[in-house]
Amino acid sequence: MDAAPPLPPTYGILARLPLRWRRRALEAALAARSLRLRLSGRADGLGLAEMFQAILRLPRREALRLDRAALHHDLVAEVEWRALHTRSLPAILRDLDLVRVDRPELLRRAASTGRPVILAPLHMGSYVLGLASLMVRFFPGRPMLVLRQRDDMAMETQVIERLREIGTEIRFLNVSVRADFLSAVRFAQKGAVVVVFCDLPPAYGAPAAMPMFGRPFSFAFGTDTLARLTGALVVPCATTIERDGDLIQIGQPFEVRSSAPEERAEAARIMARHIRAALTARPEQWHLWSTLGEYLPAAAKVPDDPSAGEGTPHDIAA
Repeated sequence: MDAAPPLPPTYGILARLPLRWRRRALEAALAARSLRLRLSGRADGLGLAEMFQAILRLPRREALRLDRAALHHDLVAEVEWRALHTRSLPAILRDLDLVRVDRPELLRRAASTGRPVILAPLHMGSYVLGLASLMVRFFPGRPMLVLRQRDDMAMETQVIERLREIGTEIRFLNVSVRADFLSAVRFAQKGAVVVVFCDLPPAYGAPAAMPMFGRPFSFAFGTDTLARLTGALVVPCATTIERDGDLIQIGQPFEVRSSAPEERAEAARIMARHIRAALTARPEQWHLWSTLGEYLPAAAKVPDDPSAGEGTPHDIAA
């Protein structure tokens, strides 16, 4: 599957504009780009159409449309990364005014307890802008702990570190090191907001079966252990890029009180519903489709000929 093409230098200029202006300007630029490619007979997309056909059971035409939308989303997301990296703090705070939360009462309730909170986002949309909005609006003054498996994500680290400019203490911890995990537990117990992505492949640790799209997906799921050890409330969330702002969708919050298998299974079911709902609503905005094989056993890989599913019902939540 092909990666998104690099942004032309002129697109970097768009990152300096206010959110609404840069979104609309980029929308026009991408529409013109698509038209030029179609007139020249070239495809416009990331090369994901066949996979969308097979996994989402879409007709060929809809899969091609979704592939174009995925490319356009990736380019918009790249501009948003640059905006967060280069714009001034006052400018970023103005952009945050255009981020909406669909169920803010759940976050207000979670923040009011003073307990640790685990935010469990997906790699969708401009997720760092979403995290910044949540910290400013609901968790001001609280420290943030970002758990991850590697330390080579330079741009992501630099962008998240800008949250320090709004008064948020930031720590990054590598959970593959046991001492780091224990440190994370102690830090979280003091009332931190912990960020643990809920859509990582099972190789990242503690895999849990979360079937979706009629296939035996598995995701890494150490969130339940961290929630049990810290007493944290888990809040699933997903940020999507819209034309004039961003939308943060909040899933069903849950807590984990014991290590009983049935409690872990219930927590996994809640998380699976959240992931499935997010991918069903806006599949073109999930950044990890190109690594899909890591979530499936070998016997369930995408078939070489996805056209066999063409015309079947569009029930991607099955």
